[in-house]
Amino acid sequence: MKSRKKDSRTLKTDLSGKRKRVSGKTGMPPGSLIHIGKIMTDSVTVQMTEFTADSAVSKKIDDIAAFSIPDDHASRWLEVKGLHETEVIESLGRSLKISPLVLEDVLNTEHRPKFDTHDGVLFLTLKAFSLSDRKEIQSEQASFILGKGFLISFQESAHNWFDPVKASMTNPAGKIRLRGVDYLLYSLVDVIIDRYYAVIEEIGDQLEELEDRIFENPDKELFEKNRMIKKDIITLRKSLVPALEAINRLKRDEPDLIDKEELRFFSDITDHIIQILDYIDTYRELSTELKEYYLSNISLRMNQVMKLLAIITTIFIPLSFIAGIYGMNFTNIPALTWKYGYFTVLAVMFIIMAGMLIYFRNKKWI
Repeated sequence: MKSRKKDSRTLKTDLSGKRKRVSGKTGMPPGSLIHIGKIMTDSVTVQMTEFTADSAVSKKIDDIAAFSIPDDHASRWLEVKGLHETEVIESLGRSLKISPLVLEDVLNTEHRPKFDTHDGVLFLTLKAFSLSDRKEIQSEQASFILGKGFLISFQESAHNWFDPVKASMTNPAGKIRLRGVDYLLYSLVDVIIDRYYAVIEEIGDQLEELEDRIFENPDKELFEKNRMIKKDIITLRKSLVPALEAINRLKRDEPDLIDKEELRFFSDITDHIIQILDYIDTYRELSTELKEYYLSNISLRMNQVMKLLAIITTIFIPLSFIAGIYGMNFTNIPALTWKYGYFTVLAVMFIIMAGMLIYFRNKKWI
């Protein structure tokens, strides 16, 4: 894992040491359940929170194959952490009658954010970003499947992304227990998008610090750091633009699984995304300006060095000329045997050098 000095982006370590790529699915039929991405957990865990307006109870599900949702009035949230054990995901999909095509997108962590409906369920996938304790940027995919009376959230790691939502569910006066799984979907997506603010604020702080340091003493390390920050900015933008498209499509399609009363909350999410994109564009321009300033500053310094060398060379041209004449091996050279000749020539050289320095100073070349 690279340090913050060299790379401002640090993803969690793949426990297997390798990353499965999309090319590994070449030639396989649609709906093939293959995990694409890094392994971020030791094992896949599934926890279910069953809630009504009166209560919320959480429990871990160990036997996925035997799991089923009773036909009652309770709402259920299944929180899946880890994606590399595809048999668990397949068993869960079989129990809830979810199409393999949807699960295929869940397991492909390199998929761009998207929204879709398929066989009576709503599918939404986003990129989630956060900051570690060391202020390093972490990224993973978060996917959601909304069905009648249930919501499944998938994430790559065991990160407690949704603790604020869980805390709200334990509050008897909380809106989630009263509104159901469609409002729960909004709450989970809102948590993911709000975490972008912390990331973009950290990038802003880094750029401000970088700006001060580049103005004081630009060096190659600062240039490299600015390059990595800009790379982070581009990564964030590539995740947010399709996320905005996905949320806008969700609002436009008005799926039956989301009450029209709840759809208006998703407008708040699009407002947040647009605001974050504005910040990203501003910081991208600032990063470009810092790069241009660094290059112009280096060029200016090089020009100053070349000018100094040119001045020194110009001063020594006449001095070298005089020294060259009196260094010739002839006997009949004026003042060659004069006892004050050496000091006179030195004085003449000094006067020429001083005169040229005064001339350069008047011309403001030095």
